[in-house]
Amino acid sequence: MNAGRVLATSTSYNVVSEVTRDTVMRTRDMLELFELGRIVGTERQRNGSTEMLGAVVRACSDEQEHLAGALALAGGVFVATQNKQAQRVCNDLVRRQNGSGGSSMLRVWTELAPFMKLPNIHTVVAEAERMCDVSVLGKLAPYVNKQSVDRVACAVHAAAVEVLLRMEMGVSSLEDAHSVVHAAASVAQHLVDGTDRGLDRVWTLVADTLACTHWASVCTTTDFVQTVDVGRAGTEDYRRACTALVSYAQRQSNERTDAMVHSVFALQPCLRFLPRSSVRVGRGREGAVLLYMDLLEHVTGQLAARTVNALVMPMAARYVERVVDRDWFESAHALVLSVLDAGHAEVAPWYARVVLALYPQSINMDLLGISFTAAVRALAHNGSSGLACNCVDLLIARIDEYAGNGVERGERWRELLCVLASQVASVPLELLSFVMTSIDERVDAEPLCATRRNVVSHVQDTVLESAELARRPALASWVWRMRARVDARL
Repeated sequence: MNAGRVLATSTSYNVVSEVTRDTVMRTRDMLELFELGRIVGTERQRNGSTEMLGAVVRACSDEQEHLAGALALAGGVFVATQNKQAQRVCNDLVRRQNGSGGSSMLRVWTELAPFMKLPNIHTVVAEAERMCDVSVLGKLAPYVNKQSVDRVACAVHAAAVEVLLRMEMGVSSLEDAHSVVHAAASVAQHLVDGTDRGLDRVWTLVADTLACTHWASVCTTTDFVQTVDVGRAGTEDYRRACTALVSYAQRQSNERTDAMVHSVFALQPCLRFLPRSSVRVGRGREGAVLLYMDLLEHVTGQLAARTVNALVMPMAARYVERVVDRDWFESAHALVLSVLDAGHAEVAPWYARVVLALYPQSINMDLLGISFTAAVRALAHNGSSGLACNCVDLLIARIDEYAGNGVERGERWRELLCVLASQVASVPLELLSFVMTSIDERVDAEPLCATRRNVVSHVQDTVLESAELARRPALASWVWRMRARVDARL
């Protein structure tokens, strides 16, 4: 406190210079020196005694042995005053110091990073990398150039892998994971507007960094003593990084995005191992798979058919029927639906069988309708009328299984018939008359008036909302005739 008072108030040039050198030599805590510099700079600027402020800065510049302390004190002065002389001295001291100074000095550098010259920033990055300080790397990441961000991304990814391995041994914490995610989000900002091919590797490393730490978002209170309920979507840093990943991938050519997806599968072996195994692995690896399913959902339209069939679908297939893990179950279905929307009709017959088997125990009518219609629509767009007919036959067979007495059976029969009615907007035109006839036969055979009217109303809504213009006249006429028959039986 005495040294600070002298530096902030003394009017003697020699006294200020001597006290500055003595303070730099005696103080070992760099953060304390940095804070002292801020206080002195603020006081001198408020009093208008900039000449004495220059004495402090010049004394720091003349220091030959205790460079870290001189930099911390001069850095505090600069941050408080934005003094150009202090900025020049800071950059010179960083160059002369060559990155040493310990962990507390790293914290000082993060404060000075926005004002440091690029070579000096790279020197600090090398020191933070050597000391494995992820939080400092994250704060420095926005200020490195495109050529150096790869180095930062590699260091952050290495820390993420270590966090995952420690988590699997039960010795990692949520704080460790969130620190890595924060650093990854800083690196990901280089992807927001970037298009350079060299950033493809950064994209891969950031994606796998988030995957290695995704367990911190999906863990439960039974997994850890200390937990933060941030939900499956993760922290704000996590969401920001994911948005940057999706945006970057969608801006690239299909070939580049496909290559990046191959890279992440090569980087994370569990993506290839899990589909071939029924073994339940640790929550950390399962969390990695969940991240990749959520991420791939947004880029399936850019992937080659061989990539979808060999890499994406085996991963999704493992979780499509595992209802016990609800997040993974929902992500797997969303991923398959995006694959179908992208025109990969080869998975449609398999998916239609899967969702029919899951109803009603695991999925409701709404999800069944969305999933089954997506499969049939993909086959129709692909010109596979025969496969679409097979899918419709499977649905009709399930409907007939529920025909008969009983309130529950009748409700299931009605829901499945409504799903069949939704297909009038999706099936190939050559199958349209077959679907309409199948619905007519079952509606006419239904003894309950309320059920018949509900089905007809659902068909009418489907025609008005989702059918393409080319088939609406025929469908409207068909609905009118069916409603007339139903009303005649009241």
